[in-house]
Amino acid sequence: MGTFTKSFGAAGGYVAGSKALIDRLRLRGHGSVYAESMTPAVLTQVMASMASIMGLAPSTSSALEVAQQHPGPAHPSQLPAWMDLPLSLRDGSEGRMRLRRLAFNARYLSRALVKLGFITYGHTDSPIVPLLLFNPGKMSAFSRMMRARKTPIVVVVVAYPATPLVTTRVRFCVSAAHTKDDIDTVLRACDEIGEVLDVKHLPGERWPLERIMNSAAELVNMEDD
Repeated sequence: MGTFTKSFGAAGGYVAGSKALIDRLRLRGHGSVYAESMTPAVLTQVMASMASIMGLAPSTSSALEVAQQHPGPAHPSQLPAWMDLPLSLRDGSEGRMRLRRLAFNARYLSRALVKLGFITYGHTDSPIVPLLLFNPGKMSAFSRMMRARKTPIVVVVVAYPATPLVTTRVRFCVSAAHTKDDIDTVLRACDEIGEVLDVKHLPGERWPLERIMNSAAELVNMEDD
């Protein structure tokens, strides 16, 4: 499953699977039976976003040739005739650069928080990084202290009933537009506030913040445990 909202700037989402699975979802799923289909404008936004990420195949390529490349560029016929993407998007170079930057930001933030002693959920490649606070009473304090810093940091906090009562968390969402300095600013704030609120509960070796900031490449390239 995936979303078309945050990732594509559109609405809705998708499910990919075997034909048997998709047929069953279409037949039995409430969303398929009762929900309305995506509007043409939303579909155009989704296809344009995908083409901006993956690039466009040469106009001389057939739709079948493009479909056989997975993952690969989109076929020009999938975009409206009036839509003309810049060259950096058409050839996929900007998309590849943004994906690399996003992967770096996600891995760096997730693995650095672990080295600071925080417990996080999710895969290290995910740009959404949940940091466990556990105590619901510390949730609002964490949010206020982050926002009150010299460089205000606005975070999303999640608690019951969206999560179990004892797994209250803060959720960081990174993008390709964030720089390493941005991530370092967040890490410094988390390090200081985590000590004050006593939310560093991960056992094992911890790294000082300066070592983490100086070892970003090592953290990003290390194997998951």
